[in-house]
Amino acid sequence: MALKNKHLFENICVNNSAENTSSASINFGRWGGRFLLCFAMLGLSGCPEMTDPVKHEPSTRAELDMAVQYDQEVVLPTSTLSFHIRNSDRLVAESATVTLKGVHSANGEFEQRYSAQLERDGDVGDIRVELSVASKLWDDVMGGSAGSSERASFSGDIEIELGDALGVLARGGVQATRLEFVRVLEPTAEAIEVGAVFPGERVELQGGGFLRPSEGESIAYIDVGRVEYSDGTQRDITGESLALEWAGSRERAFLPVNPAVFGVQVATFTATIHLVNRLENSTEWPGSEVFDISGNLQQPYLATLAPEAGSRGQKITLTGRGMVPTNADFGYGMLLHYAGVLTPDDPALPSLEFGQSVPVVSVPDRVIDEQIAEQNVWYTIEEGRVLSGLGAVPGVFSGTITPEFFDPWGEQQGIGWQGEFRVLPTKQVVYLKYLPSFSKGLEKYGLRNVELEIRRRIMEVVTRDYDGTNVEFREDAPDDYIHYATIELGGPDPSGHNAFGYDNTFNGVAKDTGNLYLNDYLGGLNAQSAQEFNNPYGGIFLESFSFFSLELNPHNSHASEEFDRIMRPFMPALGGEVVRGTEWPQGPRSDKIAAAILMVGNVLGNTVSHEIGHSMGLPFVPGDEESPTNIFHNIEYGPYIMDPGAQRPFDERAELNGQGPAVFNEENFNYLRKYLPAD
Repeated sequence: MALKNKHLFENICVNNSAENTSSASINFGRWGGRFLLCFAMLGLSGCPEMTDPVKHEPSTRAELDMAVQYDQEVVLPTSTLSFHIRNSDRLVAESATVTLKGVHSANGEFEQRYSAQLERDGDVGDIRVELSVASKLWDDVMGGSAGSSERASFSGDIEIELGDALGVLARGGVQATRLEFVRVLEPTAEAIEVGAVFPGERVELQGGGFLRPSEGESIAYIDVGRVEYSDGTQRDITGESLALEWAGSRERAFLPVNPAVFGVQVATFTATIHLVNRLENSTEWPGSEVFDISGNLQQPYLATLAPEAGSRGQKITLTGRGMVPTNADFGYGMLLHYAGVLTPDDPALPSLEFGQSVPVVSVPDRVIDEQIAEQNVWYTIEEGRVLSGLGAVPGVFSGTITPEFFDPWGEQQGIGWQGEFRVLPTKQVVYLKYLPSFSKGLEKYGLRNVELEIRRRIMEVVTRDYDGTNVEFREDAPDDYIHYATIELGGPDPSGHNAFGYDNTFNGVAKDTGNLYLNDYLGGLNAQSAQEFNNPYGGIFLESFSFFSLELNPHNSHASEEFDRIMRPFMPALGGEVVRGTEWPQGPRSDKIAAAILMVGNVLGNTVSHEIGHSMGLPFVPGDEESPTNIFHNIEYGPYIMDPGAQRPFDERAELNGQGPAVFNEENFNYLRKYLPAD
């Protein structure tokens, strides 16, 4: 089926008439013509309503206990009290409150309740509850009889509540704690000897009164200072400032040898500094101490690469000293110059020259600190969809990588690395990113308490489907690859179409033939995909799979009695009783639970394999390598992963009654083996 409109949704569409059970006719406007499509979305002629018609009252639930971490005692007018809720990555909370109950140092008994903000450490990490002191807490504590004092304190308990539409979801707190509210916090520091340092190095200060990042900045102001270079020229740095970096304690901070002030060249510097605390509300508290610092900037160098072999897009860690990120605002940075020869593994290919006649330069992907940088085995996609760069061809690179540093006052060549680096065949790493709504979505089927087992089965299915190719699936975000694909697994389809899944990636062409782009993101909102293919959201949408229920969708010719048979014992909408944690794996319903785990895992795993296949350029048809075609599903059907949705019946997806598992047809499997050959 040749469509400009990508493969649209991984789903199936059912016409209400018994005679036509496979397609609906849609006009795609500016692409012209009419095409036969298979997808299930609300509001389109011939597609059934996919929401559950059966409603049930929510069941009562027990409040969850939370483990809360908190480490702040001194509170300023601009402080934010941050409470870390451990092991909360699967909690789907909508609101948070913080209650302080105890004794005020001046006013006696104190009990107040505050609304707080919910944040996550990353997309699926632990929850942080953050309470801005300025919103109301500061006035409650420092007002009244304490209004004229410079400090006050609270002693007692802090309780945290997380809530959702049904009420309180979880509760926890901090017991017997003390908060000191102060109006003025003066920074202090002991004198230090800087000595020999590298650009970007951090020098530790011991002292007190340093600000947390949420409160403002502790700053070192240079009253008088200069930088002197090896040729005797000098540069005045009087009036410059250095923002201290939080070191996890009010008694410690880091003074950065900031390239924006000191530069990146070999030089000596001297300065007289004093400290100031500047709050977010622009209030400043100067410290009373003034002290001198002096140091020598050393020549940076690059020492090691690790690992010593890697595939296109894989992260290589560079270690050395004096490495700095590129900062366009202040005009300094670091480049990596490659010079040498890459000898391809394929003896039929010629050797590739790097940096001998024409400079070959890359910029590190990330500078962790002045000792560690990260660089992927870099590649470039040239016009005509041709790969170039170090990672383009498997082989052995022999040569040098030399860091070059620049600032507004000149350049500095560092000491380079010399050796051999092996470029491995391309590997496609895929991150299965389970959103909190996935866990919530399992409640619809009564299976939340066996989420781990379902996820294990999904992993088994996708790993099996791509066996024999260099595709690797992971449940944790990779830290050894910079370029990797991500597919979100969530609950409802945010587009409202009740699609099963969708590849919303877009790389400027209809299909990524050759899998040139390794860092596709199947999820979230993609404006380009919305413009080109009418749907912005990607990923896997768990809640839509109730579409296969014959009882809930009696007019759906693709619905299955098998779905209802397997899910009826547990799915509330079918009158089932949810799986309890105490009945798996040893309970009387264990056989039925196991069947549900297997079925749901098979269907979801099959959908993941299909959508990831799209992102890697499947299906492959003759002509794609010259110019990617607009064909997005297999033309000849069989028990194949890349068949259109209407040609992949439920029993095949679920691997029931002797059907399935679906596989890649010969053309598609050979394509994967060509561009992602197994080690």
